[in-house]
Amino acid sequence: MDFFIRGVNWINERVGIVTSFLILPMVFVVAYEVVRRYVFNSPTSWGFELSTYIYGVHFMLGAAYTHLHDGHVAIDVVVDRLPRKPKLWMRIITFLLLFLPFVGIITYESIRYALASWSLKEHSWSAWRPPIYPIKTLMAIGFALLFLQGIAKFLQDIRELRRE
Repeated sequence: MDFFIRGVNWINERVGIVTSFLILPMVFVVAYEVVRRYVFNSPTSWGFELSTYIYGVHFMLGAAYTHLHDGHVAIDVVVDRLPRKPKLWMRIITFLLLFLPFVGIITYESIRYALASWSLKEHSWSAWRPPIYPIKTLMAIGFALLFLQGIAKFLQDIRELRRE
């Protein structure tokens, strides 16, 4: 159990750090597009779409890292006032009732979505027409990493509950 938790945490920490650097090419693409569009009145056919793809990958691959560091938005007004043991029980119950089915189904469906895109060698509808199956694959990987991080946090909560 500890090996799994440490492994998932380690992977998501590294993926999150590497993914954070995607903001740099995104800023470059957006700045380039703005200059081309508003200074030279000559927008690119690819700038907006590429910045959307980069941001999508940044967002999806960063979700597990954010979950690892408890950075997702949560309404903890009641839970924060609870003692440690009931708080752990609340996290375990919400994992089982909400996180596991919701993220599990989305992970499964995103993998199917990516596989279908690969089978079609799907391309964008735009004039630029980049392949989008790699983007859909990264989306599926992002959900899979988030799912694994949720399981790792669940196992940590179970371990802590046993110590109480």
